[in-house]
Amino acid sequence: MSLPRLTLATQESSEIARVLRGVLRLRTVIVPLKSPPPKDGQYLLDIEVPGFGLVTVLAEPSGGQRPDGTSLTLRPVTRAQMAELFALVERLDEPAPSVPSEPPEPDPEPEESWDNDADGDTFVEDAPSRMVGVPLGPPPMIADTVPPSVAFSRSSHVRSTAPPSSLKPFQMPSPMRDTHVGRLLAGKYRIDAPIGRGAAAVVYRATHTELRRDVAIKILHAANQGEAQFVRRFKAEALTASKLEHVNVTRVIDFGQEAGELYLVMEFINGRPLEAILSSEGPLPAKRVVDIGIQACRALAFAHDKGVIHRDIKPENIMILPDHDDDGEPCDLVKVCDFGLAKLRDPDAETADITASGMLCGSPAYMSPEQARGDTLDFRTDLYSLGVTLFEALTGSLPHDGHTLNELLLKKCMEAPPVPSSLVPTIDPLLDDVLLRAMATDPGSRHASAQELRTELRTIRGQLVDEDAQGDHRTIIGG
Repeated sequence: MSLPRLTLATQESSEIARVLRGVLRLRTVIVPLKSPPPKDGQYLLDIEVPGFGLVTVLAEPSGGQRPDGTSLTLRPVTRAQMAELFALVERLDEPAPSVPSEPPEPDPEPEESWDNDADGDTFVEDAPSRMVGVPLGPPPMIADTVPPSVAFSRSSHVRSTAPPSSLKPFQMPSPMRDTHVGRLLAGKYRIDAPIGRGAAAVVYRATHTELRRDVAIKILHAANQGEAQFVRRFKAEALTASKLEHVNVTRVIDFGQEAGELYLVMEFINGRPLEAILSSEGPLPAKRVVDIGIQACRALAFAHDKGVIHRDIKPENIMILPDHDDDGEPCDLVKVCDFGLAKLRDPDAETADITASGMLCGSPAYMSPEQARGDTLDFRTDLYSLGVTLFEALTGSLPHDGHTLNELLLKKCMEAPPVPSSLVPTIDPLLDDVLLRAMATDPGSRHASAQELRTELRTIRGQLVDEDAQGDHRTIIGG
């Protein structure tokens, strides 16, 4: 469900500016309301700004009623909204322009005149703002940030409206040009070919020469080797992932540093990411989606028990491998990979500031509302992201869309996701309820644990009609 709403009961610029300053400072202020909040809890406060429109922020009652208003603790809905609020306060604080008693002397005619358009209008540049360096677009501290030209839509993960020349898709370097190919790392890992690239590292397919088996090796980008933030996060990823030995989690085999380069050795997964499957096949049958969700919950439950939050669950990080069940029948095996953004519940001094409060890490389309706000996270953020992933796998759509990152994050924090069966009528109402609970805006309304979500999915699976009769996609379920 969406959060209940309150409405500011004034349109005076000075009062609106005072309230917005309280939002920016995360303060508790007295706010005149049209109707007082009926109970404690989190609300959306609607503020009508003359000449601008409606602005919505978060508010929580923090005291009793007073003759001049209600005591509310205020905060932005997202950190990306803060730039907009700064600009509004600046505009509201500007004094009204004074009217001169006598008309000013006309400026002398320039020696050369500009050509006007057909209607005689002349276009001039706006005066530079005093808000130097404050962007009105996406926040600068998002790990998977995107340019303002990118739109998030239900029909695709990212739809670009920028000219093709401004978009430069990554082209995998060929083995002939990549100096890592053919190199023997740590005396036993022969690098064979690049297979992927991320914001921090390149992933290679390699061979463990002693065990004669394929492995995957992640090598930090050379440009990032000297940046302490990247280096420490890379080491934290290795230490975190090394604690996770589970059939549904990609296994870390080794890590180290050689010739100034940090590397991470992982099991090689001969499968496809869920993202690729959805791109090629579209929405999946409900039973297969539920099976995938059950296995992903097993991985998350195991990680959460170890004090690890993934923080970037999405189709790209859920691998589907061909396997066989106990009867020898072909089936899917699910592995959750890339705990590179994982955050330990009790970080030590070495890793405590790597993902400091206020830094947003994760993929915006799957990010939880509290993650968008930069709040302290717990395990329920992973349940939200998994809920979005399963919603997309069922419907072929994302629950929220937006033309900018700011718009997307605001919708996540303010609007409840649509009912899955409103997009695909054949979806079971019980599955509707489970996914909507997993994607609840308020973390307190979600499942208390991955085990609880898994239990509900298993209950639903037993009631679903087998829709996979033609494709017969079986999935290992496990405990």
